[in-house]
Amino acid sequence: MRNKAFKGIVSCLATAVTFVSVLPFEANSQEYTVGEVQSLIDGIVDYKINSVGAGSVQDWLNGDIADNAGTLSEWYAISLSQDGYSDLSAYESALSAYLSEHNEPSPTSREKYALALSAAGSRNSYISDILDTSVGEQGIMSYIYGLHVLNNGYTCSRYTADDVVSQLLSMQYSDGGWAIFGDYGDIDVTAMTITALAPYYNSNGSVHDAVERGVDFLSQRQQDNGGYQSFGTPNPESAAQVLVAVSAVGIDCVHDGRFIKNDNNLIDGIVEYRLGDGSFCHTQGGETNETATVQALYSFIAYKRMCEGKTSLLVLDNRQSAEPSVQEENVSVSVQHDENVQDGDDKNSGSTTNERTENIVASTVTTDKKAAISTSAVSTLTTMAKTTTKKIRSAVTTENSTSVSAVSTSPAVTSAVSAVEDIPQKSGNSKAKAIIIIVGSAAVLSLILLIIGKRSYKNFLFIILVSGAASAVVIFTNIRSADEYYNGSSAVKENAIGTVTLEIRCDTIVGKSDDEHIPDDGTILAVTDFDIEEGDTVFDVLTDAAQTYGIQMENKGSAGSAHGMVYISGINYIYEYDFGDLSGWVYHVNGITPSRNCGEYVLSDGDQIQWLYTCELGHDLDEVYEDDRVF
Repeated sequence: MRNKAFKGIVSCLATAVTFVSVLPFEANSQEYTVGEVQSLIDGIVDYKINSVGAGSVQDWLNGDIADNAGTLSEWYAISLSQDGYSDLSAYESALSAYLSEHNEPSPTSREKYALALSAAGSRNSYISDILDTSVGEQGIMSYIYGLHVLNNGYTCSRYTADDVVSQLLSMQYSDGGWAIFGDYGDIDVTAMTITALAPYYNSNGSVHDAVERGVDFLSQRQQDNGGYQSFGTPNPESAAQVLVAVSAVGIDCVHDGRFIKNDNNLIDGIVEYRLGDGSFCHTQGGETNETATVQALYSFIAYKRMCEGKTSLLVLDNRQSAEPSVQEENVSVSVQHDENVQDGDDKNSGSTTNERTENIVASTVTTDKKAAISTSAVSTLTTMAKTTTKKIRSAVTTENSTSVSAVSTSPAVTSAVSAVEDIPQKSGNSKAKAIIIIVGSAAVLSLILLIIGKRSYKNFLFIILVSGAASAVVIFTNIRSADEYYNGSSAVKENAIGTVTLEIRCDTIVGKSDDEHIPDDGTILAVTDFDIEEGDTVFDVLTDAAQTYGIQMENKGSAGSAHGMVYISGINYIYEYDFGDLSGWVYHVNGITPSRNCGEYVLSDGDQIQWLYTCELGHDLDEVYEDDRVF
């Protein structure tokens, strides 16, 4: 009897186990409601608003985000657009103006700008225009970002979306991942590829199978804390990319057991790096990191959108047709015609004005003759302001820049300032020269307006306001000539805490070009000692070297700002992408490639810094990444 009872219990237990085993597995982990994720989003937004001194999100969009369009703001603009903020007009105008004045060499960056314009609701033809020269031109990343643009309804003559999808599928590794180079998948690149392929996940069997293999790859490499590490360093950015990816294909990381490890899910792996002010750090115990913060922001937005049944992060709500309306076409033609009439045979000044000017013109143009004259004047004055700014840049260097560029100006402005071209570059003369250039340019433009009969007081008032504002900037900015900036003297460190060494080399490109800026032995700066003070960074020492030894250096962003980001685009007139799509400058400290920005790496006594030029994203330098030695 007992045996029968025992057998009955065992049979029931076996049935129960079998029943449970066929149910979808749902692991126990920290629950995150949409409201709680929204609180994380709000914390980041509040941090940013407070750090830049804005009064509201819209003030932030119209102020700091617009001011840094083209350099630091793109992912914040895209994030806020996808979180429901639709008025990005100030940012859109600023980014269009930036792109009209800068020829971005990186295909992937061009595609990012196209996405940002689309997120801002722009109809700028730049979005479609750049695709033919960008998709596939910088390896896998340019396919990924190019597909994102195509996924938003834009077209390319060289590739269809299906072409790019097929190309990405062909680039999947045997382990299920994707990477820029090497033999094994990379966490971030795999996640980004899945995000780009997500719109085809449910309609294309090949995409579905490839994404499933990619998801398994990401699941297997998740850490016990729910997060990830890349290049040997645990960080929130990789987890953020994975959260965006799995959310794009409808996987809820809070409940799906594939992304729960040791009762920790993906969001836990990101929140672990959250600081008290709502921002995020890159490494445990570190300070606020801009990249970690913005990636955490858009990953939470991606998860929230998935929970609300919305499109994935980069299928953009504000996307518009790239075709300009009839009114916009007429405005563009009108502006071009007026500029040609005013500037005569000056080919440099006859080009189409930037998008910001077109917006100003579009808001005032009518069939009335006086309105048309005012529109033309605005276009002319905007061109004058841009020309004057370029002229000033060629004459002086500000405190935050170490590059001097020779920029040509129109004959009218050149004649106005020819009398002051021979002013010696001595201390105290640079500001006077800049102000003379501004005043001279304003006088010439006023004379032109009088000659062609455009004598409305509003035109002259505008000239006065522009020249006055420009003069004020000159007066209150620490402007120095190139000779003053590259003074040949080391900065005096009265509170020095130690000494570091700096070396700058470009061995990887020796013999590949007859460029005079590439030394025969690859040495731009031999090992040199520099004193450091408390808090000095790698960027600070590079800046000291540039000033002391007259080494040209160009950077994007600024260290120590609210953004905390700085990127070195050129040293000694050798720039990123000069020797291929994966070429550029990287730095080492004590033989290790840090996982931090050069503006964030605080130095210690005895540190040895190297700036090296790479043609393969560091792969040709046998790099050892921070913390790799532990694994």
